[in-house]
Amino acid sequence: MIFNHKRDLLKILVNFTEFFKGESCGVCTPCRAGNFILSRKLELLSRGLGRGADLEEIRQWGNLMTTASRCGLGKGASNALINAMDKFPVYFQKLVHSKGREKGFDLDSALGDYREAVGIK
Repeated sequence: MIFNHKRDLLKILVNFTEFFKGESCGVCTPCRAGNFILSRKLELLSRGLGRGADLEEIRQWGNLMTTASRCGLGKGASNALINAMDKFPVYFQKLVHSKGREKGFDLDSALGDYREAVGIK
């Protein structure tokens, strides 16, 4: 497959992962669970909720699937994703936010207007 710069790499990988998730026969756990987990991790990244740990978990699941799946589908399901992570690390780092799924709440900023209104510094 050939893609130009106008295509979103993450959308392509989500499409691949959904394909493998749907085509898995479900007999072996590494393929069945791995494809599901990879799909969820990519969903988090696409929604801007990814963490650095998610990228590492993608690699771990990819390695597990490659070594422990019973057939070629499971062994090759994560190849495109892992190769993309190896070839475009900057792209994936941009998808990861330092706070990730933690919402982060700045109490001082939230109380700023109140403190100003009541004269507290």
